[in-house]
Amino acid sequence: MIKIFLFLIIGIIVYSNDAQKKVIIFDMLMKNITHKSAPLVYIHDPMKQMFLSQNSLNIVEKCNESDIVILTTLNYIPIECENKIMFGTKYSHLKDNRVIGSFFWQKGRPNILFYKQRLDAKGIVLSKSFDKYIEKR
Repeated sequence: MIKIFLFLIIGIIVYSNDAQKKVIIFDMLMKNITHKSAPLVYIHDPMKQMFLSQNSLNIVEKCNESDIVILTTLNYIPIECENKIMFGTKYSHLKDNRVIGSFFWQKGRPNILFYKQRLDAKGIVLSKSFDKYIEKR
């Protein structure tokens, strides 16, 4: 019983550290994409709770108030989000031409990917530190 309890505690600690890391990375990405020190972020769907527990992002409740939209699903995107900058949380989100990039976990490691054409279409210029994450296809 003690082994199960310890395993559960360790799992919670590891997961909370991953969640914190994700929020820190999203914060850095959102600031770089929007060129704002405190961008307004709308989160479309369930991951919102993870972000709300952190104070680093300025989460808004309505998409039309946001500078950028973080997508956790491509289903039922509100119409007022259509002209916003959209950023995905899964590799599959990049199939949608409205999504400029994505931050996702693959094989236990974080990955960031942007498409140059989509960044150009939205007039977004990222800092040089992101060059290795931009696919020019």
